[in-house]
Amino acid sequence: MKIKIIEPYDFDFRYDQRSLTPSPGPVMVATLLHRAGHEVEVLSEYVNKFRPGEAKDAELVGISITTTNAQRGFSLADQVKRPVVFGGFHASLMPEECLEHGDFVIAGDGFPIVDLVRVLQNRSREDLGQVRNLVYKENGKIVYNQREGRPIEVVPDFSLVKDYFKLNSRRLLRIPLLVSGSRGCTHDCVFCSIKAVYPEFKRKSVERVVEDI
Repeated sequence: MKIKIIEPYDFDFRYDQRSLTPSPGPVMVATLLHRAGHEVEVLSEYVNKFRPGEAKDAELVGISITTTNAQRGFSLADQVKRPVVFGGFHASLMPEECLEHGDFVIAGDGFPIVDLVRVLQNRSREDLGQVRNLVYKENGKIVYNQREGRPIEVVPDFSLVKDYFKLNSRRLLRIPLLVSGSRGCTHDCVFCSIKAVYPEFKRKSVERVVEDI
């Protein structure tokens, strides 16, 4: 299946605060799909501004949003005219809002995207209920599938990000080198939403972290 994963950026900010580094989450999800044999490309607006025509040949579009770029993500979802699955922190907290603009939401850990794509590819919509962390509409009602947390034991493949390695040296100096070693938090602060999205603190294996480094 041909899949495009979009990471929006809120271009309404007065100053451009982009680090030019896509978040590891969308890249790890793309890596999982690529390993499963799908044709995947990450279109991160932290690198280049997205144009709706870039998704014209996609069979599924994934959009990863936080609260700061949610409105930009909703706008893109309305423009691409393709099946859309939302993921990311804001989508996990506000799935019903996302379903006003897309077809599916994966709340929390994104590993079930592979199962969702398999179901869509087989045109077996009746199996959607088996996809963990999925939120979707069925006969006008919103369905919340069973939640499961699991560390994604994969090193993000940044070669899947369009133009990531075509940045000039001046822009590359702005890119921090990110390594993902865990998900969630060991604390339980009452003012923080992390526990609502990732109830359990999960570590990657030492082998995967070393490989990533």
